[in-house]
Amino acid sequence: MFTPQQPARIGLCPGAEYGPAKRWPIEYFRALMDQLLPYPILWILIGTKAEQELAPPLVEDFAGRLDNNIGKTSLQELIELMKSFHLLLTNDTGSMHLAALYNIPTIALFGSTDPQRTGPQGALHRVIKHPVECSPCFLRVCPIDFRCMRKITPQEVAQALLEKLEIINFSSSLQ
Repeated sequence: MFTPQQPARIGLCPGAEYGPAKRWPIEYFRALMDQLLPYPILWILIGTKAEQELAPPLVEDFAGRLDNNIGKTSLQELIELMKSFHLLLTNDTGSMHLAALYNIPTIALFGSTDPQRTGPQGALHRVIKHPVECSPCFLRVCPIDFRCMRKITPQEVAQALLEKLEIINFSSSLQ
């Protein structure tokens, strides 16, 4: 059972090395984090040095628990850190594939790419994607209005995250 003393350790990867077309809007990540403030969650931010500019909007004036590791870990340190996660929330990234490799439940947000080709496989993971006429486009930068990612709402992701945490909590109580 997650408690303030033993919060859910949720990895959050707001970046995507391939380009901004694969990134859920940073303000949506922050809205999600703010929406889930009543829950015992420790957000653990991960990403590369090139993605460090994504951290300030998530960190500044955040009233919850947060550990910013964006740009601060080697690959081996990232793997060890990820092994402590109860769940990873991510765009279509290398971190998503690492989580799948280590059986870390993942909520993966997809827009410009195809989860059938590059998504995490298995029942542990959940992909959130909305069909739009221009996706998958596989572009690095959206030339129009970024509708594929903007259709994914913070409320929808919060619901998926809470459902996944409930399953994790239930499974751990059986052990």
